[in-house]
Amino acid sequence: MKIAVENHAGDMHSTELIGLIEAAGRDYVGATMDTGNAVWALENPADTLETLGPVALSTGIRDSAVWETPDGAAFEWKAMGAGQVDWKAFFKRYAELCPKTPVQLEIITGPARNLDYFKPEYWGPWLAMPAPRYARYVAFAQEGKAPTPYRTPKGLKAEQAWQKQQLEKSLRYCKDVLGLGLKK
Repeated sequence: MKIAVENHAGDMHSTELIGLIEAAGRDYVGATMDTGNAVWALENPADTLETLGPVALSTGIRDSAVWETPDGAAFEWKAMGAGQVDWKAFFKRYAELCPKTPVQLEIITGPARNLDYFKPEYWGPWLAMPAPRYARYVAFAQEGKAPTPYRTPKGLKAEQAWQKQQLEKSLRYCKDVLGLGLKK
């Protein structure tokens, strides 16, 4: 039995997680690789894949839109194919690094989150951020465009219907565009 630890929502960069995994021992601990959390931790999902792919035991895959703001960047989690992650390149590399690791969709959509990294007080938890990773993230944000702002559906039933629609859209994209899923 192995424990899979997630690169977590804005508080654990993949380079920190790989250090934890190495200290605990790869025989006991691996990663749950989350592409949405990578974006929140100032990391391009392609970099997360390079770091955690070799130790990935599971995933939490979702797309993201990232764009520049006056104070840094912002991101919004999107349905698969609705953001800016290059999924074709991602899964080509994924097949090389972790071919036996299952792909699990973690579709969470909602309002944008700001990453005010141009403000000095933002950097408290990120003092060990590798400069090349940060530079690639800034470039990733420069490539993006702010989407139409997310509007929270009114009421629980409307929110559930919206999230279900986003999951169905993601499943179609993964199957029809990326060719993911078991083949008969």
